[in-house]
Amino acid sequence: MPKVSVIIPIYNALDDVKLCLDSVVNNFNFELGDVLFINDCSNTDTTEYLGRLVSVHPNIKLLENDENLGFVKTCNKGMTLAKGDIVVLLNSDTKIPAEFCERIIKCFNFDNEIGIASPITSASWLYHISIPKNYTIEKMNKQLRKKHKCSYPIIPSAEGFCFCIRKEVIEQQGYLDEIFDKGYHEEVDYAYRAITNGWKNVLIDDLYVYHKRQASFGAETREKLIKLNNLVFKERWAGFRENYVKENKLKNPIIKIEQEMFPGKKPNSCERTPLEFLFSIKNSNNKKYKIITFAGMQLKIKNEKYLVQKRISNLETKVKKQNKQLNKQSKLISELVEKIGNNTETVIMNEEKESLNE
Repeated sequence: MPKVSVIIPIYNALDDVKLCLDSVVNNFNFELGDVLFINDCSNTDTTEYLGRLVSVHPNIKLLENDENLGFVKTCNKGMTLAKGDIVVLLNSDTKIPAEFCERIIKCFNFDNEIGIASPITSASWLYHISIPKNYTIEKMNKQLRKKHKCSYPIIPSAEGFCFCIRKEVIEQQGYLDEIFDKGYHEEVDYAYRAITNGWKNVLIDDLYVYHKRQASFGAETREKLIKLNNLVFKERWAGFRENYVKENKLKNPIIKIEQEMFPGKKPNSCERTPLEFLFSIKNSNNKKYKIITFAGMQLKIKNEKYLVQKRISNLETKVKKQNKQLNKQSKLISELVEKIGNNTETVIMNEEKESLNE
């Protein structure tokens, strides 16, 4: 049976850290793997809490960074120490359910070509389903497995909140690229590198993990990191995702899964904007509007080019209709003139005959 090594980088956000670590203590199967917390120079409260926790739970290991390394370097540090066959980079603002290890192992055993995977979650860029009122994580997992038949669909890239990597991928291509510094885009870059090395990225579609999202960074810091890393990412991978999706005829599976879980309910999921495209413009299906996507927010504006073309088309149709009516009227006039001409000739002939008779 493969083993799972979970790496959890921690930097402040103590309330979220408590919920995450509590879920690990209660739901992680230590017979199937190990857990390493890495404290990236958090504040005093967080640091003291981590110390108390590991003293009570000897199965959990704690590593203290001497200086703040940031998310990417901290993950890499953990990856070098991981002994499991599957390495999981887990955000500290998540909560894992029961059978967490079992479901991840089952996924990687399904296909030896699966190199990277991530589960469904409550908040992410692409593969999330919001938790309805009165639902728990346990109930979401139960509903998911009851209503949806797991198939591990191929996706362009797994998501970073729970980034599961086959150890062989790490041995082949190394670690996260530290050019992405404190985070954002590093996991997609790693996933694309895996694809170019012949591995698959898949969705673990029988596992649901809670994710709060953006707990360690404020909105302003987050936007700066995305902006800086987006420049590097787009230069490196521009067009890669679109071509991969097109060549493999991929569709986001999450909408269908949500509809299966909650039939009759209007989906709150949508086709997510890919992580690397912070700003993009695309036509909507009805062509009347363009969708401007900026940092995950969508604005609908009128497609002026389409509207002009539509007006021209309407005018052409109107002119054709008028021409048709004119042609019809012209034909009627011609027939009337011809009829009048024939009647005139008949009157003249009759008058000539009467003149001769006189």
